[in-house]
Amino acid sequence: MKKLTFAVMLLLFLGGCGEKTLVIRSALEGDSYLRNNASELSEQQFQSLLAQQAAIEEDAYTKLQTLLAEHEHTRYMLAENRIYRYDTEGELLYVADWAEAEDSGVFKIAALTFP
Repeated sequence: MKKLTFAVMLLLFLGGCGEKTLVIRSALEGDSYLRNNASELSEQQFQSLLAQQAAIEEDAYTKLQTLLAEHEHTRYMLAENRIYRYDTEGELLYVADWAEAEDSGVFKIAALTFP
């Protein structure tokens, strides 16, 4: 009986967590999410991380995925809500500007540029 109760509770818990929208609360958290999930991130999911008036290139999604796949180890510099992402030799990979929505406090990508 305990096993059945546990199984039902687990099913309810896992079922309730599946559709929650990702909430990014800082530029660094958002950039970390992009880096850690780039290979699994769909284009639709990537689009959901963009601000409404985001200034990005049309092929930014594929460029970002390729860069992050090629450079597993990177470093960054954070200046307010702008992240400069470098490879281990110090070559600039991309610059991401994150903007906080005034009404919700959620951060979205406002601009993503590649050198």
